Amino acid sequence: MKKILQKLSKEKLQDVILEMAKTFSDEQYRRMELLIQEQLTDDVEYKEEQLQQRMSQKFVDEKMLQVKTWMQQIDDGELCLDVDEYEDYSDSYWDRDWIVEYYDNQGIGDKILSIIQFAKDCVDDRRYREANDIYEWLWSMSVWTDSEFECDPVDLEVLEENDVIHADMKQLALLTLYADYQVQEPDNRAEDIYLYFSYATFQKLHIEDMFYAGRENLIGKEQFLNNWIALLQTKSGEVEARLLKEAVFNRDGIEGLLTMADKNADIHPSIYLTVMDEYSKKHDYLQMESVGENAIEKIDKKFKIRSKVALKAAY
Repeated sequence: MKKILQKLSKEKLQDVILEMAKTFSDEQYRRMELLIQEQLTDDVEYKEEQLQQRMSQKFVDEKMLQVKTWMQQIDDGELCLDVDEYEDYSDSYWDRDWIVEYYDNQGIGDKILSIIQFAKDCVDDRRYREANDIYEWLWSMSVWTDSEFECDPVDLEVLEENDVIHADMKQLALLTLYADYQVQEPDNRAEDIYLYFSYATFQKLHIEDMFYAGRENLIGKEQFLNNWIALLQTKSGEVEARLLKEAVFNRDGIEGLLTMADKNADIHPSIYLTVMDEYSKKHDYLQMESVGENAIEKIDKKFKIRSKVALKAAY
């Protein structure tokens, strides 16, 4: 295939790409756009045009002053949510629910949305330090509540769940990781980024998407992935297992994933199932069975996943 493509003229190759693009899914089309964007950044004139800062330092300083004022007011409880709490007997007296309703009478939601938008503007303008400071605060903040009963402060995810704010939480999370990556030293990136995965919003993210969240390509990807994989090998949990599988498979393919499964049978035995699924997709059932037999020998009997591997190998 490579030799055939090398024989095509530039115009013919463009025609082939355009025809292929018609058959792409939305995700595949997005990936193609990102690849094209990466190639365009090699063009010096294009790169200089794209990376030109758009906000003046004076504007950024004034905006940061306002943002920090709102942050302090929220942290100190000067701005708070009103809360109404009551028992709901609408379904059954014996099966009543405790209802908590939040009322934003001080415009906290609008202020937080303004802060979120400014953080995104900072990322777009390559002002990663300012963006990172804001994102760190957003995910760690607690908004105080004014209630007849004692009511816990609420965080960013609870504000979204209760319609106090309406934000694209996935994009917010990806930009958070992207900005954090930009400001951290290479050796610290993996550990610092991992801390964000304690929040529910981050737990469905794919780390690969982080690399394309901003205007600039992230550098040091190879070192980061090596550190990321090394870190995840030491962490147990479903989210950690998924992140590890994705990182290893993207870097080393199915063979690398199988090697990782053998090395981490005690912490991440579910990797074997992923390897077997990949061989199943290729209709390589003999290899799938072989992996399953090997996994049964290596996985401790205390893990339920062992029986799932045995059933899949037998199937």
